Amino acid sequence: MHWPFAAEDFVRLRDTLAWVAERSPYYRRLFTAAGVRPGELHTYDDFRTRVARTQKADLAANQRAHPPFGEFLAVPREEIASLHTSPGPIYIPRLAEERGGTPVLVEAIAAMGVRPREVAHVTLSYHVMPGGLRLHRAFEEHGCLVINGGTGASRLQVQIAHDYGATVYAGTPSFLANLADTACEMGLRLPYRIGFSTAEALTPALRQRLQAALGIELFDHIGEAQIGPVAGECRAHDGMHLHARDLFCEFLDPESGAPVGPGGVGELVATQLGRRALPLVRYAPRDAYRLLPGACPCGSPAPRVAFVGQVGAIKKIKGVLVHPAQIHAVTSQFPELGRFQVVVEHPAGERYERATLRAGTVRPPADADALRRTLAERLKATVLIQMEVALVPEGDVPETAGPPAFAEALVKR
Repeated sequence: MHWPFAAEDFVRLRDTLAWVAERSPYYRRLFTAAGVRPGELHTYDDFRTRVARTQKADLAANQRAHPPFGEFLAVPREEIASLHTSPGPIYIPRLAEERGGTPVLVEAIAAMGVRPREVAHVTLSYHVMPGGLRLHRAFEEHGCLVINGGTGASRLQVQIAHDYGATVYAGTPSFLANLADTACEMGLRLPYRIGFSTAEALTPALRQRLQAALGIELFDHIGEAQIGPVAGECRAHDGMHLHARDLFCEFLDPESGAPVGPGGVGELVATQLGRRALPLVRYAPRDAYRLLPGACPCGSPAPRVAFVGQVGAIKKIKGVLVHPAQIHAVTSQFPELGRFQVVVEHPAGERYERATLRAGTVRPPADADALRRTLAERLKATVLIQMEVALVPEGDVPETAGPPAFAEALVKR
């Protein structure tokens, strides 16, 4: 699948490619070597099969060889208005007209029900990384009063949020949990009613815990340092809607490279549309998403996705792509469970693989049979395949199977 779908959006994509081929030495050389002429790309399949992907490693290596911006730079340095940095480090110059994803973030903030003049507490880092500044600008443009909290200093941040009457939180869910615990210790109530959760996984268990503790409505959002905001939840809380204003997004099978449809898991490959100081064409950050089928109750036509995880950790089980983070989102709902490992076997003479979840217990469950049944049901609803469930002591599960790396969480025997 690709988004947006409209013919005029493909024309905009082709115009962008022509501009990039003319201005960026890196892409001019890449297109010439592959015999690609943007004007001759008439269909999406032409684009997908003839234009190579750009990996993050390609960008980082080229910038090291040609510091600071590499051969990707498409404008004279005099036109650069701001400088940002992402891990690597990767250097991201921006034109004044680029806005850094602000317009789509303003739309996402409005979709959450945030009202102008509310006080928003932004707790992403303002140091080097662009996340805090990007969100700060979006809340200001929406008409909010913004606290530039940044990271750390939990007691001070609780006091400030309390005294200013901050009704909107923006940051990671783990820092929100930290603030909730700190507020309890200080005997103060945090007045948040809406939370913009980003930069970390918002698991169902953590969402439930935070919403119960704070009386807050949390909205999950995801983006990427180089390409900006990608998707965010609406008030239906049934997946995240893709932001389509300045990105042409493809979702491709991690193994075959073919487009995937609703219900499938695909790797995101994104092209920035329009003029950019440092344009990225078919940029692949190695993130995988499940494309959710059907229409959203909110009425938005934008496709909905659920983040699955990094492509390198995905394995195909019974013909379905599965990431350990999907399973962790289920097991983390049960306080009796710790690490887990999925063992996939293909017994001789049997047609299909057999997958068994070895769920490590950190304390004896009250009803082991009921826990196994519930786990199996929730796993099937999440990863779309049937698994057998075995409860084992957590010590029997390798430590390397645990988060965040999940190195041995999915094994085939």
